[in-house]
Formats: sequence, C-alpha cells, structure tokens
Amino acid sequence: NLVAAQMYDAVWLYAKSLKSALEQDRGIKDGTDLVKSYMSNQSWTGMSGEILIDDSGDRRGNVQVMNIQDGDFKQVGTWWFKRSANASLTLREKDIVWPGAPEDYPAACGRQYELCETTSDKLAKITLMALGCAAFLFGLLVRLYLYNRTNK
Repeated sequence: NLVAAQMYDAVWLYAKSLKSALEQDRGIKDGTDLVKSYMSNQSWTGMSGEILIDDSGDRRGNVQVMNIQDGDFKQVGTWWFKRSANASLTLREKDIVWPGAPEDYPAACGRQYELCETTSDKLAKITLMALGCAAFLFGLLVRLYLYNRTNK
C-alpha cells in the first residue's frame, strides 16, 4: 500500500530529524526550525520509492491519482518521481468516471461541458453579430446624415 509506505517514510524522516536535533542540543519545540534545519534538502530511497525533500520541506515524490466512484475513492493512476530520469505517469483512463458526463464519451465536451456548443451559444453568437451589424449601420447612417447636413 503506497499510503502506508509514505507514512513510514514520513515517520522515519521525522525521527531522524528529531534525533539530529537532540544530538546537537537544539530545542524541538520549534517545528519550523526542525523542518528548515533537518528535514529540508534531503533525498533518499524509502519504502515508497525515491524521495526528494526541497528547501521548503515539501516532498517531491509519488502521487496516487484518485477518482471518486460511488462515494468511495478508487486509485486510477500513479505519478512516480525519479531523480535520475523523467517522472512517469501511469493512468488507467478507462477506469475514470467523469461526473455529469456520458460514460461512453467522458471528455467529449470537457468536464464542465465547456467544449460543446449548445443551442443557446449559437443563438447568442447570432444575436451578437446582428447587434454588431445594426450598430455599424446606425453609425454609418448618423455619419451620412451629419455629412449631408454640413455640405448643404
């Protein structure tokens, strides 16, 4: 289980950092100091794979891609961090259930149907073009009226 392995790695890092702080007679009440001084800028191979902790104390590592199905989380993919090569993504797209979209074509219209043009979209475009043409013609008539008025 990846979650259990990640928890093991986190507890191991905390214990190692705590031990280092105590060996150097540093206080352990300041968590920010513990993270900055002992937990940041580290890398090792742990139970969950290769681990890199950046200078902010954040882990760059493996991620489970989860999907909510029938009110429960289901793992549909994994992103693996690797120090020596490119990261890799394993995704089982056929296992992903898209909320509100037809199951046969889950991404045809986008997650919020933003890629599909509806009847109201077409009507709005036609209305906007008609208003633009009307405004152009009105401006042209006003200009023609003013031109004729000044040249009499």
